[in-house]
Amino acid sequence: MKRKLNKLATLLTLAGLSSGIHAAEAEKLDRVEVTGSSIKRINAETASPVQIIDAKQIENMGARTLLQVLDNLPAARPAQQQDFRSMFTGSDGASSANLRGLGAQGTLVLLNGRRLSYYGAPMGFQTMFVNIDAIPTAAIERMEVLTDGASAVYGSDAVAGVINVITKKGYEGLELRASTDRSSQLKSYGEHQASLLFGKGDLARDGWSVYGSLNHYKRDRISLADTYDKRPEQFYANNPNYITNMRIGVGSEPAVLNPGTLFVIDAANKNAITRRAVAGCTSAIPTSGGTSCVWNTLPYALDTGPSSTRSTGYLNGRLKLGGDWEGFAELTYTHIDMRGKNGPRSFSSTTGNPSSWYSRNTGATLNTFKIPFLGPNNVYVKANLDADMAAQMGGAAGLSYLLQDAGDHFGQRNTDDNYRALAGVRGSLFGDWDFESALSVAGSHSTLYQTINVNLKGFEKAFGPFTKDPVTGRSYIADKPAYQFGVINEANAALIREAYPTFDIQSWTQLVSWDAKVEGALGRLPGGEVRAAFGVNLQHESFYTPGNADAANGLITQQGGSWFDGKRTVAALFGETIVPITRTLELNAAARLDKYPDFKANLAPKLGLKWRALPELLLRGTYSEGFRAPSLAEAGQGGIYAQFGGIQDKLRCDETNAIADLLKRSKTATDVDLGKTLSNSDCNRTIGGLTPPNPKLTPETAKISTLGLVFEPWKDVSLSLDYWFIYRRDEIIRQDPSELLRKLAEIYGPTLSGAAQVTRFPVSDSDRGNLAALAAMCANPANAGICPAVLPGYSVGNIAGLRTSYLNRGRTLVDGFDIDARSKHSLGEWGKLGLGATLSIRKREIYNYEDGEGFTHNYVGYHGSPKLRATLNADWSYGNLVSNLFVNYTGKTKWANDKADEENNNPETCTAADVALPANLCGGVPAYYTVNLGFNWKPMKHLDLGLNIKNLLNRKPYYDPNGWEGYDHSQNLFGRSYSLSASYKFW
Repeated sequence: MKRKLNKLATLLTLAGLSSGIHAAEAEKLDRVEVTGSSIKRINAETASPVQIIDAKQIENMGARTLLQVLDNLPAARPAQQQDFRSMFTGSDGASSANLRGLGAQGTLVLLNGRRLSYYGAPMGFQTMFVNIDAIPTAAIERMEVLTDGASAVYGSDAVAGVINVITKKGYEGLELRASTDRSSQLKSYGEHQASLLFGKGDLARDGWSVYGSLNHYKRDRISLADTYDKRPEQFYANNPNYITNMRIGVGSEPAVLNPGTLFVIDAANKNAITRRAVAGCTSAIPTSGGTSCVWNTLPYALDTGPSSTRSTGYLNGRLKLGGDWEGFAELTYTHIDMRGKNGPRSFSSTTGNPSSWYSRNTGATLNTFKIPFLGPNNVYVKANLDADMAAQMGGAAGLSYLLQDAGDHFGQRNTDDNYRALAGVRGSLFGDWDFESALSVAGSHSTLYQTINVNLKGFEKAFGPFTKDPVTGRSYIADKPAYQFGVINEANAALIREAYPTFDIQSWTQLVSWDAKVEGALGRLPGGEVRAAFGVNLQHESFYTPGNADAANGLITQQGGSWFDGKRTVAALFGETIVPITRTLELNAAARLDKYPDFKANLAPKLGLKWRALPELLLRGTYSEGFRAPSLAEAGQGGIYAQFGGIQDKLRCDETNAIADLLKRSKTATDVDLGKTLSNSDCNRTIGGLTPPNPKLTPETAKISTLGLVFEPWKDVSLSLDYWFIYRRDEIIRQDPSELLRKLAEIYGPTLSGAAQVTRFPVSDSDRGNLAALAAMCANPANAGICPAVLPGYSVGNIAGLRTSYLNRGRTLVDGFDIDARSKHSLGEWGKLGLGATLSIRKREIYNYEDGEGFTHNYVGYHGSPKLRATLNADWSYGNLVSNLFVNYTGKTKWANDKADEENNNPETCTAADVALPANLCGGVPAYYTVNLGFNWKPMKHLDLGLNIKNLLNRKPYYDPNGWEGYDHSQNLFGRSYSLSASYKFW
């Protein structure tokens, strides 16, 4: 610790704090606070690049949320977490920021220069982030985006940059605003907002001021029925059964009883499966093995976009205490309620792999669940199973049946109550030295209500008690269960609500923070006044998720009772100085020492230089070192019991596709249909996952630098060019499941036999049924010459579960250039014209996940990493009318994710993600742009009316198979949309 303090003192001494300075009386000049510095400045232009977006610019963008604002900033990459795309992700109902593509964990979000508490549900159960949806938008004066490291000022997380949302200092009057957005292509899309801004008092005049804002935001529900047929055309070409399998116009409709389908497995005939719609079915169709009583699944599908409401209140007050001292306080509270609908579950006797998951109280033992069959004495089987089928399984049968009784019961809801209360004082000490101190308490209470998973006890109450066939090992439901098949009634509905209960996962975060700093003049050099700031910061943070008790005991399928319980106190000292070496050359130095309880103190330094080479030319540059402390989710107490999606087991993938490819060549339609269903079905699976926290983690560290210029050749014309560089090391990662599987396959072979981290299912009834269908197809004379002498088969069952861990492993290096150009022009009697352009050009994006020597190849230009992002804007004011044009541009990329992927996905193969592309997209991911056009009219004093046309040219998403809906989710299906707004100031 002593060594760290000596380094801090040395750094500040080098900056000039201990040099011979002749003290001089400070000049009384107005100074402003700038994000990324503890020192107020006369000139807001610092050595670090800062982008400023004021409330009017936000309005011109047509942005209704902070997420939409960030989507329009080239330095910000598309958010990893978007609330309307967050259902069933683990951090449902929130949105994050993502500067430079380094993730939410590398971007610090502040409100009025101070931290906010994290959202209660970490992204991917790992990354803790600030929910930007909870920030009060109605009171915003501007956003300052520092695109430089700032750990020397703010501490952890400020690696890629800082987003500081700044509210108004004061307000007098009463103003009402309202807006509504609608789409020309999607009638269900709608965003609506109303806000009230009110205030009274002026600090300078009255000695006090208080103002507040209320904001209510509502987003309408978008069901899959609104979007299922609006995806890019190639999606349907590559997924020919997507709409067919919904059984629209073929299957039974909601509230119409569907009696289901009974099926049997014939062990004497290579486990061939025979299916038959139950008598009375009005929607029977031919399927593999017979007929099925199908239902229209579209009304029951998960929403494309959940509905959401957000209500935010903000209160700000200032009070003169005497002299130039004042007290200040602010209070913000946000309640968010997001709801997504889903349809009823089905009772489908399991022939394939069971559901699998780990849970807190069952340790490393994998839980599994299969929906049972119906025994030979079951009342529904005895009444409906035909004699020829009864002979194949001794009178037992499987059943596929839609549980329609509680149709509106299923779905998901997320609530979040977010708050921050802050109070402080500021004033002068020792004449010219300013003092400021504040205490804040911030927190979040997030609750996930989910209704989709089985509760094992409730399920057995509805369908049990269960018995097991001693010969086959199959489980059977009760012969006369409490749930009655063949009818729809409230008694059944009550049982379904217990079998599929709404369970909750609650999370609490809290951040208690106290800071104090002094800032003022140390003296004067020939170049000007030397200023410095010193401060201290104490923080206590906590994160608590008790987990659901039933899930912890393994009673909720695929929910393991993930839990966290962590708390820690962090202390920090920080200092900063500005030294005008000459009248044109300024040195800025800062350092911060943070002490966390679980690892040694971290010193984060920063140096900056600013040189006014010419009156029109400013040169600037910075070097800093940043860090990110392990979050309480990564290094506290607890454990993640979740699902790993997107898992590819190459052996099973290849074996299933070999079977599918033969079936698709059959002359029989049902064989072809089965082949299409099986194709790639084992190439992207969801399995049970277990990841415990790792208390031995150390901080991620980073070296960050910028070098740039600001050129102002004429009044109202400016051009800035900045090179930026970030090198992050010791990255905290959760082992990538697919990567771990590849490594284990190298050690244990493709079957993974002997790998302790992996659990496999045995070959299933469904697998054996597929092989039986293949054998029958090849025995059909119509298919002569299609099948090889030795038919493909299965050597192993699918992977059931995988155990991973957190590690400090990996490095990332990214760099590039930012360009910003602005100009204002007088048009005489035709008003005024403003023009602007902001570009972010990425040069390198390279990694080393092994943390060994060297890096991977450059990912810039590959899928998901465009070289160029840009925005162009123009605004013209004429009398009472203001019009604006805003263009958002993203450059083209390759379809391949990296060099290895490029071998299989390139212009010659005309594929992406190993599936076909339309001919016009073979060359790569096209550049994409949207144009927004806005008008604001002031017909009378105090009244403003606005019209914003978003996506003026009605651009549609291009096909992208990497997006699970067939397009890049930074785009949307809304097409051209219209926004109407109005505001009126009453006084």
